[in-house]
Order: sequence, then C-alpha cells, then structure tokens
Amino acid sequence: MTNDGRSDRAAFQNDICHRNGRIPFAIDRSAGSEAFLDASRAALAEARGSKWTIAHIHIAFAEDYSDLPRNCQLFQAVEKLGAVKRGSWGAAPLEGFEPREGEIALFHNRNSAFRNTGLDDLLRERRIERLHVMGLATQFSVEHTVRDAADLGYAVTVLAPCCASADAEAHKASLKTMSMLAEIAKSGLV
Repeated sequence: MTNDGRSDRAAFQNDICHRNGRIPFAIDRSAGSEAFLDASRAALAEARGSKWTIAHIHIAFAEDYSDLPRNCQLFQAVEKLGAVKRGSWGAAPLEGFEPREGEIALFHNRNSAFRNTGLDDLLRERRIERLHVMGLATQFSVEHTVRDAADLGYAVTVLAPCCASADAEAHKASLKTMSMLAEIAKSGLV
C-alpha cells in the first residue's frame, strides 16, 4: 500500500442518488447523473484494484431527527423530506457503492467527512497523506470535506467527473473555489 488514500464522500446513498430518492437538490437526476455515477463506479473500482484505502462516509440521522443540526436550511430540508434516516433504504448505499470488508465505513450528521467521525485518526493510523475525494453535492459535502482535509494537512485531489450537484452553477463555482485548496482532476485517479 502506498501513502495514497481516497475518500468516497457521503453521497452515494439511495435518498441522494437513486431516481426514487427523497433528496432532489443533490443531483440532477434528469441530466448527466448516469455519467457521474458511471465515472464514480469506475474510480472506485480503480482505487480498489490499486489496493487504496477506501473510506465511505454516509450521512444519516436518528428516526426522530434528534441529532440533526437545526442551524441551517440544508439540514432542515432533509428533515422535511423525511430523508436519510439511519437504518432506512434511503440511508443505505446506492447499489454498486456498498462498502467491502476492510474498507472504512462511517456515518455522520454533518457536511464534512471529518466532523464527528474519527476519520482523521483512521487515516493517520494508516499513514495516509493524500486524499482523492468524490461525491455530492459538490458545494456542500465535497467542499466542506476538502476544506477540512486541507486544514488538517492532507494533499487533496478532487475527482471532478465524480462530483455532482443539482445546481450546475454552484458545482462549477465550488470546483473553482476548491482549486486553491486541492488539485482538480478532470479524469482518472491521477
């Protein structure tokens, strides 16, 4: 194993990606979502084939949403939609993105993969210094994760074809912003 790592950010879950999912603002299900999912599946397969450390960070809340942060409209919308409740079909990984034995699989209730998950400690135990990040929505979970990773001292690559948002302008702006914090890869794992 090299000191490369790749973090699959919370997003590849049924309520977020599946056509019958409850969250409509994470991915544009009408245009381009299949290309995004295909690129993400290919990147995951390539990382597994290269024996990289894989981290799946999924967002999920208590049945009654007692652990949901009430300070922002994003999380309030999730509650109104009745989405990503722990143990539900909606919080489960999308088909093809299920964690495998030996891969890191964590749940949290924030935007950043590093908040309240212990991810930093798990990566440092494995001597990971470089992260490849993918997921959605780009301007929320991906960008929050990249910002925290950069602040924690990781070298970060954002896999642009493996990031998405229902808001194309926000996606584009977020990639531009993150280019000051991370390498933005247009294809492959680099």
